[in-house]
Amino acid sequence: MASLATININIGVLGHVDSGKTSLCKALSAVASTASFDKSPQSTERGITLDLGFSSATVDVCNGALPIPTDLSTRYTDQGVGRVQFTFVDCPGHASLIRTVMGGAGIVDLMVLVIDAVKG
Repeated sequence: MASLATININIGVLGHVDSGKTSLCKALSAVASTASFDKSPQSTERGITLDLGFSSATVDVCNGALPIPTDLSTRYTDQGVGRVQFTFVDCPGHASLIRTVMGGAGIVDLMVLVIDAVKG
């Protein structure tokens, strides 16, 4: 049997500074790029995300790992799709870095808004 294709879904992770966006991306990701999780010296020094960070997790569609209806799973496999790669785009939360966020908006398919429940 031929190998099934992987589709990619880019998820922008946005929220105010220190709301837990980077921590959420770390928890959900299996693969981190060299630009993920505030690895730059400037981000580490300032303690905030300054650039877009990219990380990902891949889920098999056909083994029931995704909680999607069977007919939708069958539709994916019938079209030759076997895996979905979710790429998390960790965006800066500081208002002065909005241009960086807007620069990454063109590649985002979905968005997750992170809100710190304690801070509101």
